[in-house]
Amino acid sequence: MAAASFLGTHLTITVIATKLHSPTRHCSLTRTPKPSRLLPMVNNGRAKGKMGASSTLFKCNNRDHTHMEIYDSAEEEKEEEEEHEKFVRWFREAWPYLWAHRGGTFVIIISGEVASNPNYLNPLLKDIAFLHHLGIRFVLVPATNVEIHKLLAGRGKKPQFVGPYIVTDPETLEAAKEAAGRICSNIEAVLSAAPSISNIRRRHGSDSSRLHDVGVSVASGNFVAAKRRGVVAGVDYGETGEVKKVDVRRIRERLDGGDCIVLLRNIGYSSSGESLNCNTYEVGTACSLAIEADKLICIMDGPILDDKRLVRFLTLGEAEAGADMLIRKRKQEHHQGLGFAVGGYERQQQSHQLNGYVSELAAAAFVCRGGVERVHLLDGTKGGVLLLELFKRDGVGTMVASDVYQGTRMATESDFSRVRELIQASEELVRRNDEELLEMILLDCFAVVEREGQILAFSLHFPLSTLNILYVLACRRQGQGHKLHDYIEKKASCLGLDKLFLLTTRAEDWFKRRGYFECSIESIPEKRRGKINLSRGSKYYMKQL
Repeated sequence: MAAASFLGTHLTITVIATKLHSPTRHCSLTRTPKPSRLLPMVNNGRAKGKMGASSTLFKCNNRDHTHMEIYDSAEEEKEEEEEHEKFVRWFREAWPYLWAHRGGTFVIIISGEVASNPNYLNPLLKDIAFLHHLGIRFVLVPATNVEIHKLLAGRGKKPQFVGPYIVTDPETLEAAKEAAGRICSNIEAVLSAAPSISNIRRRHGSDSSRLHDVGVSVASGNFVAAKRRGVVAGVDYGETGEVKKVDVRRIRERLDGGDCIVLLRNIGYSSSGESLNCNTYEVGTACSLAIEADKLICIMDGPILDDKRLVRFLTLGEAEAGADMLIRKRKQEHHQGLGFAVGGYERQQQSHQLNGYVSELAAAAFVCRGGVERVHLLDGTKGGVLLLELFKRDGVGTMVASDVYQGTRMATESDFSRVRELIQASEELVRRNDEELLEMILLDCFAVVEREGQILAFSLHFPLSTLNILYVLACRRQGQGHKLHDYIEKKASCLGLDKLFLLTTRAEDWFKRRGYFECSIESIPEKRRGKINLSRGSKYYMKQL
C-alpha cells in the first residue's frame, strides 16, 4: 500500500509493506530542497547514497520504519546532463559503424585462455549478443586446448605434440570431446540470458509475452567434415583431424533465416562416422573462407605488441612476414614445423610481443590472402574490447587488412621523378624546386600509392609538433584518395598525434564526410601559418583524432 503527496518541491511517499509472520514495515520517502550540509545515514551508520541526480538520506530504526529523504542538487543534475550528452553523442558517432556492420558476417575465434575463463568469456558473449540483435551475424569457434590440458592433467596424462599438432589417442579424444561440450554448453548458457525484466517492463508496460524468451538462439551441429591427419613423416597422429569441408549451406540457413548465432566445435566428423580432434584455427579459417565472412576476429589473451607498443595495423605482407618469421623461429627453438597450432605449452614460454601469437598471425595472413578483407586481433582480457574495436575510429586492437593500404607506402628517393610529375600536374600544390622536393621525400613527407610499379597518387603532409600534423592531400585519378587519407590518419594515430589540419580549395565536401570541420587560419599552428599562400584562398579544416 502506498500514499503520495506533492507539495511544490516537496515530495513524500509512504509505503507500508506487510510480510507473512513478520511485523509491518513502514517506509517513507521525502524530497525537499537540499540543506547546506547533510550526512547520509543507513541503519544508524554513515554511508553515501544516490538516487537519480540527488543526494539521499536513509534512516532506519529498530521499529521497522524506514525514512528516506532525497535532496535536489544542481551540481549533480548538471553531471547527469553531461552524461546524457555523452551517451547521445556516442550513439550518433556510432551510426556510421552500425550502418557498415549491420548484415555483416563475422567469424570469431576465441582462444583457449579466454574460452576457459568466465571472467573474460562472459562479458565478451554479452557484447556478442548485443551486436547480434543489432543485425550482425556471428559464427563462434571457441578453442579447447586449455581445458583439454586441465582434463588430461587431472587424469595424470600430458598431451603429446609432434610439430604444432597434437597426437590424439583415444584418451585425448575423450578429453577433447568433453572439453568442447563443456565450453559450448557454457557459451549457450550465457547467450540464453534475456534482458532485465525490470527494464523491459519499464519501457514496454505489463506485456509479459516475451519475458521467458531465450536471449539468443544458438545453432550447432556436424557442420565440419574432417579426415584423419594420418601418418606424417613416420608419426601416426591418431584421431587428430584436418578440416575437409564446411557445410556452407546449412550454416547460411541458420544465419540468414534462423536468427541464430552458429557455434562450431573443434570436433570434426569423418565420412566413416568418426569424431576427430581438429585445430580450432583451421576450423575458424576454413569457415571464414567458405562462407565468405566479412571479418575474422581472433580473441586472444593479450595484445599484439612490438617493443611493448601496440601494433595497430599490419598489411597482408607484414602479417605474412611476421608469421613466417615467428614460425621459423619456433622451428629453430622448439623443433616444430609449420601450421596454425601452437604446440604444447609453447605460448607460455614466449614473450607477449609480436612473437607471442603465431596461430593468430598465420590465420590472419591465410584468410586475407584467401579473400577476407579484415582480420582483427583483440585482447580478450580487456573489457568491452569488441565494442571498442568495432565502434571506435582507430579501435583498440591490431587490424590486418588485405585491401585498405595495399600498395601504400612512404615515398623513397627512387620515387623522385614520378612525384615531381604528379606535383607539376596538380593545381592544388605550391611548386617546389628539386632540392626542396628531395629533402621533403627524405623527411618522409610523402606517401604514395603504387600498383605494378607505377605510382598512381600521393599525399603530402608536414609534421608540426608532437600534438599536431598538417597535411595537404592531392590525388591523381584511380580513386586512391580514401586509401591515402586512411593511411595518413593511421600513421598519425600510431605516432600519438591528436589533430589533423588541412588546406583545400575544391574538396570541402570530401573532407566533411570524413569528419573534418572548418576552422580559421588562427587555429593552424604558427609554425605553418606563415608559409601559407593566402592568395590561393584555401579553406582550412581540422579533425580531432
